[in-house]
Amino acid sequence: MKLIIAHLPSDAFSSVRTALIDLGVLRVTVSEVTVSEVHTASSQSAITLRYRGAPLHSHLRPELRLECVATDGQSPMIINVLRGYAGSAGQVAVLELEELHQESSQEPVFSDDPRLEAAVH
Repeated sequence: MKLIIAHLPSDAFSSVRTALIDLGVLRVTVSEVTVSEVHTASSQSAITLRYRGAPLHSHLRPELRLECVATDGQSPMIINVLRGYAGSAGQVAVLELEELHQESSQEPVFSDDPRLEAAVH
């Protein structure tokens, strides 16, 4: 199992969601996709925003943080989709996940990997 964490541009979520659904990933292997709004500090030049006509300089860039758990077999497809939408400013991190505890769900989390049935408590 893999925990995949990606920082994507704010406007990329609907495209990423559609791409994952088209691959069948959201229906088969991903238990949930968690999306959070985050801001990353940038060493690049500041973004100039306007507030009531006055310029406002910010080194924080708005992004989306997307987290999902996937099987080893499906994670390369998910990673490729996320890398495609992350662009030069985004990041994709992949971590090995030993166990998944999901107390609230009565449905099996992963239907294509029999090893996971024993891991989900």
